[in-house]
Amino acid sequence: MELLSPAGSAEGVSAAVQSGADAVYLSFATLSERKKWDLTEDELGRAAQFAHVRGAKIYVVLDYSHFDLDMAAAVENARRASRMGADALIADDLGLIWALRRAIPSMPIHAGEALGIHDLDGVKLCAAMGVTRVALPRELPKAELEAIVKDSPIETEICVHGPLCAAFQGQCMIPALRGADPGPCPGYCHTGFKAGIRERHPVAMKDLCLIGEAEFLLGLGVTALRIDGRERRPEYCAAVTGVWSRAIGTLRTPSEEDMELLRGAFPAAGFTDAYLTGAQAESMMGVAEPEPEGDTPFYTAVRKNYLNHEFQRVPVTFDISLELEQPFRLSATDDRGNTVSGEGGVPELAFHTETTQAMLQTELFKTGGTPFRFAGLSARIQKGIYLDPKLLAPVRDGLLQELLEMRVGLQPRAEGVVPALPSSPGPSGPPVLTVSVQRCSQLSPKLLSLAPPVLYVPLEEAVSGDKRLEPFLDSKDITVCAALPEYIYGSESGRVAQLLLKARQLGITEVAASNIGHIIFARKLGFTVRGDLALNVRNSNTLAVLLGLRLKSAALAMDMSASQVRSLEKYMDTELVIYGRMPLMHTGLCLIRAQSGVCSCDSALGFPDSSGFINPVTRSFGCRNTLWSAQKLHLIKRSREYLTAGLWGVRLSFTTENADECAKITERYLELGTYEPSSTTQGKF
Repeated sequence: MELLSPAGSAEGVSAAVQSGADAVYLSFATLSERKKWDLTEDELGRAAQFAHVRGAKIYVVLDYSHFDLDMAAAVENARRASRMGADALIADDLGLIWALRRAIPSMPIHAGEALGIHDLDGVKLCAAMGVTRVALPRELPKAELEAIVKDSPIETEICVHGPLCAAFQGQCMIPALRGADPGPCPGYCHTGFKAGIRERHPVAMKDLCLIGEAEFLLGLGVTALRIDGRERRPEYCAAVTGVWSRAIGTLRTPSEEDMELLRGAFPAAGFTDAYLTGAQAESMMGVAEPEPEGDTPFYTAVRKNYLNHEFQRVPVTFDISLELEQPFRLSATDDRGNTVSGEGGVPELAFHTETTQAMLQTELFKTGGTPFRFAGLSARIQKGIYLDPKLLAPVRDGLLQELLEMRVGLQPRAEGVVPALPSSPGPSGPPVLTVSVQRCSQLSPKLLSLAPPVLYVPLEEAVSGDKRLEPFLDSKDITVCAALPEYIYGSESGRVAQLLLKARQLGITEVAASNIGHIIFARKLGFTVRGDLALNVRNSNTLAVLLGLRLKSAALAMDMSASQVRSLEKYMDTELVIYGRMPLMHTGLCLIRAQSGVCSCDSALGFPDSSGFINPVTRSFGCRNTLWSAQKLHLIKRSREYLTAGLWGVRLSFTTENADECAKITERYLELGTYEPSSTTQGKF
């Protein structure tokens, strides 16, 4: 099993490898583009050499926004990473994965956790795209993990320690909408929202820590256990990596000393394993103290350990031949098959002590100060002779040094060409105006008369039996599309399938999918599939991939500018939200229950942000939540730009609006009224 650790600096690589990490993940950039957690290209090359000599691997995270203008730079950085010795690339965008498979065909590609793969269909689809490993989300409970890992056709990876977010992985828009650089989450949710009379931070969480479930995880069959925290200090990485390395190596419950190391590594609000074990949501919440900026006795002790210590990971076997009055011949072979040989002193006739294999092993075992660990000895010893064991040391040390030098070389990977995709500007006429609602109570005869060609309704609402939906279902001018939940656990798939069967009986034949695994799930049940917002579509390559998956349309992410929307190649019907609150996060738990101990999210108002504006909270499938922006996107004054951007559709997304407001806003965008909603923004458009 691989232990994968983070590094946000060159020292972080050393801290991870010398503390027991089998692989390290990091990002790099040129000096002019470098962020605080990036290594330079030179540092990447030295990091790869440092790790490879010691039997560890380097994985490079491609931190990009995934817009079209970023794609060429991402691919070029991937090529540079390959040339500098990267062992795998980590990407969380379908379009980027498509490009990487063509740019460096032999490079292993890992699907990052932010891609949101949480079911077996999604894993299999990644495998079909050439992905070699999928990082599964930390929200999955034991039974879900077991089911996926058991039948996964490719490697799987899970996070076992590090920062925890209330949002499903890949489903937090807060950093993007605040203009944060791609990379580790800046943690706005820990300080940006308040709730209750004590002003608790309602979406701030404890750190994930699964060390108490080490026995389960080690028997699960995953390929890798990952520690998160690239933005944290090297000492944090060293302390946490050391504890997990010992847990994997000894298969034992962590000691109290180990737990003290974990607690000292970072001033977290506490630890939680609630997602994995199914504990109550209240136990997951908490606000961490700021990380110390200077040195502490704890950090000093941890740093001294990894700077003055070689973790002996690389197995080396020896072969020796001893004959009377002949120089002994010793050879050493590492795990890559590299073999070196040398000669030493001459054995003599034994008077009192005869040399045995055990005596030789004792001396050859002394590989301290090197990355090598003694893994076996094959010896041919003539009877009745003696060799002073001390004569072995200089030959042994010389051979190990030769092996180190042999392990430095790089194996270059062949590079390919990313084909230029054809131009596809999209329809030349104006887009259709579609509507999505959260509740059937937002529907009205007035909205019916305005006849939106597509009406998106959450699946549970669509089959709730609400009479207000019936005339929309009966209309020949309106297609009702059932919006699937953002996440569907394996244990929930049976219920969702029953709801879809009921939807079909009502005449619904289209669904909106928020995850690539759901596309396969819905198609198996015979539905036509549209791509919803949570697919995070931001570039032309991704649209080309989704076209290959036979989607009828795809909604674009809400953090795109007008020029980014216009420059997209519209390989399929493409839709843009032009009105509505932006989903800041789709959560893996009920935030209201986590605060109060009682689920009342159906009637929850929301959380005030740092400016005092209320961010609404609504209930999602399975008593989870969506946290919405306080301001509503309102692009009516930019209509010339979105009407001529080659879009198939533009969407009005209604969340907290009442039925009268929904109708009036629809009239406004159809140029049939003058209603102006309050508290609006043009977002990044």
